[in-house]
This record gives sequence, C-alpha cells and structure tokens, in this order.
Amino acid sequence: MTTKPTRAVRLDPMAGDDYAEWEPVSVAGYAEAQVQAGHWTAEKAGELSLKGLRDLLPEGRETPDHHLWIARDAETGERVGALWIAIRRSGGRTEAYVYDIFVDDDRQGRGYGRAIMEAASAAGKELGAEVMALNVFGYNDRAYNLYKSLGYEVANRHMRLSL
Repeated sequence: MTTKPTRAVRLDPMAGDDYAEWEPVSVAGYAEAQVQAGHWTAEKAGELSLKGLRDLLPEGRETPDHHLWIARDAETGERVGALWIAIRRSGGRTEAYVYDIFVDDDRQGRGYGRAIMEAASAAGKELGAEVMALNVFGYNDRAYNLYKSLGYEVANRHMRLSL
C-alpha cells in the first residue's frame, strides 16, 4: 500500500499581481460551481459571480477582515494554490469563513487541499476565530469528503427536487 506524502504549506499574503491573477480564476470557479449546482444560468453566472466578489471585497485585498493568501509548498516555496477567509461574527462567536480555497490544477490530488485547509485553521485561530465555516456544494463529493475527514460537521442542508 502506498501512502501520499504529508504536505505542508505556508500562506503568503497576496500581493497586487497575485490578486489580479487570482480574481478572474476565483470568479470563474464560483460561477461554474453555481451553474453546476443549478443556482445560476451559464449566461448570467460570470456577471453574478464578479458582482458577488466585488460586493464582498470592495477594497480588493485591502478589505478589512478579509485575508487572501497564496499557498506555497513549505519545502520548495512553489505556488500550489490560494485561500480567502473572512473573520466575522456568527452565532455569537468569532468565525473564520472560507470563501475560496483553490488548488492549482497541476497540484490537484497531491494533498495540497488538506494542507491548505490545515493552514487555514491555524490562520483562523491566530486571527481570533473560535470556529471555521464554509459552504460545499452538494455535487462536490471530493471537497465534502476532505472537510469531513478534517472534522467539519454539517451545519445545515439545502435540498431541491426537480419537477
């Protein structure tokens, strides 16, 4: 039996160029997820996704209480993905909410998603969060299984029946 090597990442704050490169990738990924989940039409998804991101980040990477990082392999320093969390109050507690986690296409399936989420938890705690929260789309079994294996619990379920 072969086991995947344990990965570790460091989170470096996004610079201006990093943000400019990340924003369209994040917008496209979220738009695609919303279409796949059946929430938005393909024709409107890009526009709605960009509006949503700009509403949440009106000052870009300088928006207060929002933290955007480039994830780098801790050993090599090579870029492996990106992470966006916000620190907010929810349910009477301070929460670190994961808005976006992204593993670069050429790094998929190598343990970097787990490593980024572990780094996110450490960063959230350091920023004063008591809990981590996120949304995972129902079709995304890979992400759901990762989050479950990290100890995340289902907080609610949104269901739909096609008629």
